[in-house]
Amino acid sequence: MNRVTPRKLPADVRGHDGYPSLAGAVLAGGRSSRMGRFKEGILLQDRRPMIEHVIGALASVCGSVVIVGACSGYTVKTSAGIRQIPDNYPGHGPMAGLEALLSSGIADGYLVAACDQPLITPQLLRRLVDGERTIPAIYTDTAGEVLCPLPGYYPATLVDSVQSDLREGRRSVVGFLSRVVLRPIPVDGRTIELLRSYNTPDEIAPLLGC
Repeated sequence: MNRVTPRKLPADVRGHDGYPSLAGAVLAGGRSSRMGRFKEGILLQDRRPMIEHVIGALASVCGSVVIVGACSGYTVKTSAGIRQIPDNYPGHGPMAGLEALLSSGIADGYLVAACDQPLITPQLLRRLVDGERTIPAIYTDTAGEVLCPLPGYYPATLVDSVQSDLREGRRSVVGFLSRVVLRPIPVDGRTIELLRSYNTPDEIAPLLGC
């Protein structure tokens, strides 16, 4: 695997603690075809939209949170300081959302989650940035296999490599991660359940309270 060489960052974009500046991001650009309706706005047991659970977890760790993609099922609350950025490659899946985020210039490192991961916790997110921040950090199973590319920590220095993959028609984030150096964080079965994405009506039903 080829290591991505980090670019030197200007002093004014570094965090006050000496670490690279960090932002949270929710990918919300999918069509939700398996769910049959846009997932981000689905109300869970507490009557809050699913995406707000993800935003809340990210906001507990990051100074700012952005939503990437169309987010068709939820009205973005810009009055609460939430920014929204569009995909530069519409229809190209999570890889396009990642490219839009990494090229945005908002921060030099991002904690990224999907809008359909309502069970993630601030503790899980903090583990992703509690260490080396020049390479991506991803949760794996105990054998070291990537469980899912989200949630994950992604430094902005990956943008050129992500753009290259998109130009060459490679849209798999997992495939991309197999070609770069990353920091794997192994977790057990109980934690894996908290990282779960909900994609169908049957899967989400237990969280609806009906």
